[in-house]
Amino acid sequence: MKPYVVIITGMSGSGKTTYLKALEDAGFYAMDNMPIEMIPQVLSHILKNNPEMDRFALVVDVRDEGFGEKFPWLVQELSSRYKTHVVFLDSVDEELTRRFKIMRRKHPLENGRGLREAIREERKILEAARKFAKTTVNTTGMGPGSLRERAIDLHLQGITKRIVLMSFGFSFGIPQEADFVFDLRALPNPHWDEALRPLTGRAQKVKEFLLAHREVHSYIKALQSFFRKTIPLMFKDGRARLVLAFGCTGGRHRSVFFVEELYNWFRKNWSDLVIEKKHREEPE
Repeated sequence: MKPYVVIITGMSGSGKTTYLKALEDAGFYAMDNMPIEMIPQVLSHILKNNPEMDRFALVVDVRDEGFGEKFPWLVQELSSRYKTHVVFLDSVDEELTRRFKIMRRKHPLENGRGLREAIREERKILEAARKFAKTTVNTTGMGPGSLRERAIDLHLQGITKRIVLMSFGFSFGIPQEADFVFDLRALPNPHWDEALRPLTGRAQKVKEFLLAHREVHSYIKALQSFFRKTIPLMFKDGRARLVLAFGCTGGRHRSVFFVEELYNWFRKNWSDLVIEKKHREEPE
């Protein structure tokens, strides 16, 4: 499947940064105000080195000199390689004027002219860009929260949601990509059994050792209850990928066991999600 690229443009002060941030929080790779002529090359470079990336969002507007002439080329160039969606954000002039006064920053075209004149000039430049928009959003009277919800509803429909279960050892540091970290170090440790020490949490003898302890069962049930309540909320908030990290001291026994157990549970109970597992200290 081709990578999905959202091109965000529109009037200055219409909420493009808020829209971009909503998609970034949802797992999109975000770029703001990158020179248009560089964008195709940068995307190719990113995908070459990170082929697993499949969602990008970028803001381009009149801050880029020559925007009116460059924008049609950009849309054509990206559409030939990726699945693209152009979003145009707009608002009435009075609203834009009010927002600039509240923010106390200058309009990018305001040099040598007043704010209202700068807004009129920007509308002229953006006339051609508006024609390429698949979606136009009028943000007049719309707060940041509502705009964020609009972005999530529009671009996360049909996107596969993933849960990554990761085991790790606290001795080697907490994984930076984790959304949740669960500490298993208080549970019985197979490491202190010399017969189990060379094994991992995937070994049957290690599983039997851990399942012989009541607190392990209680911990598993508590996690399952927690996930039933929180996973839907996390995805509703706009996330498309969650990394759940489970750590023990060395990342070989308890953490691996928990990932394997929960991997099977998630696959059985969450058929609408893609479930992945990763053992950081014990690569499969």
